[in-house]
Amino acid sequence: MPIRQSMNPLRRQALTVVATALLVCGFGTMSRLYADDLSPATAGQLAASAQSLSQALQTGWHTLDSLLGPSLGRPGRLHLARTVGVLEQSLGASFLAAEAWKAAVAHATRLNDLPRLIEALDHSVALALARGDYDGASALAANLLQEARHLRSTAAQAAAEGYLGVIARRRGKLEEARQHQETALELRRRLGDKAGEAQVLMNLGTVHRDLGDFARALEFQIDALELRRSLGSQEKLDLSYRNIALLYREIEDTEQARVNFEAALASSRKNYDPQSLAGALGSYASFSNDIGEAEAALTMARQARAIDASIGNRPYVGLENVEIGRALIRLGRDDEAAVVLNEALLTGRELKHREITGGALLYLGRIALRAGNETLATQHLDEAIRVLTEAGLKSALSEAFGAREEIALASGQLAAAIDFSHRRAALREELLGTRSGRQLAALKSRYERADADQRIRLLSLSNELQNLRLNQQALLRNIGLGAAAVLSVLLALLFRRYRTTRTLNRQLQQKNAEISAHEATLESANAKLSTHAAELYQAAITDPLTGAYNRGHLLRQLDDNLRHALAAQQDLSLLLIDFDHFKTVNDEHGHLFGDRVLASGIQIVRQWLEPGDLIGRYGGEEFVVVMPGRDVQSGLAVAERLRDKVASGLDALAQGKRSLTISIGLASLGSSGARTLEDLLGAADIAVYRAKAQGRNRVVRYAPETGVAAIATP
Repeated sequence: MPIRQSMNPLRRQALTVVATALLVCGFGTMSRLYADDLSPATAGQLAASAQSLSQALQTGWHTLDSLLGPSLGRPGRLHLARTVGVLEQSLGASFLAAEAWKAAVAHATRLNDLPRLIEALDHSVALALARGDYDGASALAANLLQEARHLRSTAAQAAAEGYLGVIARRRGKLEEARQHQETALELRRRLGDKAGEAQVLMNLGTVHRDLGDFARALEFQIDALELRRSLGSQEKLDLSYRNIALLYREIEDTEQARVNFEAALASSRKNYDPQSLAGALGSYASFSNDIGEAEAALTMARQARAIDASIGNRPYVGLENVEIGRALIRLGRDDEAAVVLNEALLTGRELKHREITGGALLYLGRIALRAGNETLATQHLDEAIRVLTEAGLKSALSEAFGAREEIALASGQLAAAIDFSHRRAALREELLGTRSGRQLAALKSRYERADADQRIRLLSLSNELQNLRLNQQALLRNIGLGAAAVLSVLLALLFRRYRTTRTLNRQLQQKNAEISAHEATLESANAKLSTHAAELYQAAITDPLTGAYNRGHLLRQLDDNLRHALAAQQDLSLLLIDFDHFKTVNDEHGHLFGDRVLASGIQIVRQWLEPGDLIGRYGGEEFVVVMPGRDVQSGLAVAERLRDKVASGLDALAQGKRSLTISIGLASLGSSGARTLEDLLGAADIAVYRAKAQGRNRVVRYAPETGVAAIATP
């Protein structure tokens, strides 16, 4: 049992003096704030006021602990450290709170006060995690688990298992993280701790998202949200909304992502929690950058950075600087972007944070490339590729490959450009496949929930129907027994029983009708699911921007046509189309204009293709046209017609801006000697790169005897 020491009256008086002094010191420095005025801008003011208050509390604690320590005794000093720790933690001052809880751990250890030791360790682990000190957090969590088992505290064991799961996930040990969180979930449910169960469900959702089990991830997050709502508590609702928003962001469901981000912001404002507000603003800013809303992203990222800087959250300040840099680049303010991105790079390297470091290097490389400094751009981008590969950040890595391809092409390094183009295309195909799988998983999760609810209702109705039948059978038996026993009573009761039976039959018919209605509803839901599945399959094989086949389906179709042509000894021509100066068009006029160029250009191409010809998106601004049965001369005629029609068709879209044209590389089975898909694509790849090197807006065919030859020039 822990040793408990009561405080004498003198010590109680001293502790009262200390608490009063701390409150006077702190609240005298805090600006007036009103709950209904907690906008994102006001959150920065709250954070600054909280920082001022926390410094005053810390100074008062050290002074009074030094002066009144002997009077307070170790129990009093323990209570004082706990009070300061709670106050500092509520103000978001993680470093100062950690100092107070460290002192509480020391005092509780000396007193052998296990409950207070567990409490202090619990707070210390949470603060170490917030600072990104995973080694320290791991050691503290292991100590917490040991003491919790010693005290047989199920709640403390659950907390320790949860912390160890969070640490394992952040270190990339996902199976270990899942095991810790499942143990924590079992302990929370054993305790009947619904709030703790909701937190563990949220953590499990994050782990399953990282494991790629998207349906389970979404299910866990929604369960956590519903559980918190059922408790009537607003605490941490913002985290649930934010996690669900991030999942919808992964499958590019912009509408649902935005709805949940807005809900996260509203919840954090309602709880007057600057730290939660900063997290919601930072995530929303990243999402806004992804969908091209640079002004909104810049505003929210700056607000989040102001709050996190005030409370000393350096990792999040670094991430927010990356988002600020992204927004400024999109707005054409490269000099300002370079300043904040260099700050982010310093932070990332100091904290060994790969996401910050890789993101900062990527966008600094973009800035150097736009400034014409190819040497510096190459240096930044090569390091970014290494860091992003280690971190597994595939979307940013794809963008880095695209930038390196642009540099290699501009410097005449055709082999390197082709290599980066292939790596980028392969990664984009992988991302598309992952995203399609996640979209199907989300659809499956929603359907399974609806289906389960429907089946429960049907089962309930079936049970009621069975009970009615049993009642009817029992009633009939009773009637028979009554007739055998007392005929006179039967005659008296028969009419009443008849009426009851008729009522039961009506109820039986009603229940049957309800079951039929629910079965019809279930059939309708199944039909809708089939329709959604067909739509999702079409989306999975189609590029959403242009309507052409995506890379995966294109390559499968090309492989089938190639095999057929070789078996039937027929010719086949392939066109590789590349939109000229597309990166520059994006940089100068924005991604929305670039999307219009691609969509309009491919619409023109599709209008001038023959029946049986195929077109698909090969990667980025590259598209492939497959023409079964066409020899090289026929293919040249089609290619030249497409080049001319696209140039004239996009002229109206250009409106005096840079000319919008395409370059085409042609390869055919008969003239190239290719016998495999890779050889045929490689021949067309070489031809289109030579077309771009010769000035763009032209058609070049591949000829093995001479390498390549220019066929048509505008």
